[in-house]
Amino acid sequence: MGAQEEEAAPPTEKNKNSKEVFFSVLPDRYEPLMEEVEEEEEERRRRKEEKKKRKKKRYKKYRKNVGKALRLSWRCLMLGLQNVASVYSTPACAASVLVTEVHRTAGSKA
Repeated sequence: MGAQEEEAAPPTEKNKNSKEVFFSVLPDRYEPLMEEVEEEEEERRRRKEEKKKRKKKRYKKYRKNVGKALRLSWRCLMLGLQNVASVYSTPACAASVLVTEVHRTAGSKA
């Protein structure tokens, strides 16, 4: 029973197969086709242009996202500085009256 299971299980290593390779001698007047070379160059140029377009599109997307993040952080910084300036410029007794009044209006809305 144990021997049959071992034979039925597939081997874990890949089977190595040999391939037939054919060699031929080229004639003396062999001239490669130039069309293939031109097509390869054209294909290479097209792929390069596509890659350039993708890269440009990706760069544009990153630039847009970074711009949004900078604008948001700048706005938050300006609001924070304005709040600090308003707190610094108001006297302490006026600030306590203002805070209690804000709490009263907030409590009446809820």
